[in-house]
Amino acid sequence: MSNSSIYIDSLILSALKENDEKALNYLFATYYNKLYRVGIKSTRNSILTEECIQLVFKDLWQYRRSLGEIRSFEAYLVGSLQKRLSRELKRFSPNGFISVEENPLLFLSVESYEEVLLLQEQDENTKIRIQKALNELTPRQKEVIILKYFEELSFKEISDRTQIQIDSVYKLLHEAIKKLRVLLRP
Repeated sequence: MSNSSIYIDSLILSALKENDEKALNYLFATYYNKLYRVGIKSTRNSILTEECIQLVFKDLWQYRRSLGEIRSFEAYLVGSLQKRLSRELKRFSPNGFISVEENPLLFLSVESYEEVLLLQEQDENTKIRIQKALNELTPRQKEVIILKYFEELSFKEISDRTQIQIDSVYKLLHEAIKKLRVLLRP
């Protein structure tokens, strides 16, 4: 694990402890797909996996102030999910496995699992295209886009942070969006 990821995880932990919901949203967006794959692989049960992921994040938020040191949120969340899945499986079935005969509605078909993987791949390709398009913007355009749409700042907050007049922020954002539309056109 790199020093930068340890540093980022410590910042996220601090933000969580200070009631910053954006930190929780960041963790959810960053690790949901990984957690889903771990859950599906171990249970082959989509509904149980999704419910357990929700419960892991609910617990993370609920007990955020009492969290100890977390060096890797990925490892922490995967471990939490596996423990939660194990507990839930034992509740449903003494042998820790729910058969298709017991509850066929809980299982993904092979086709739908392949569909999930395909959608994840398409999502990853879209992220790469967006990143390339963002890199084509001027540094100021990119900064304004990130502040507006990723950090969700108001135009006034963007103006204050960048020391750019509000009308110039509007103009920069408009130009950046116009350029992104061209760059992201299929």
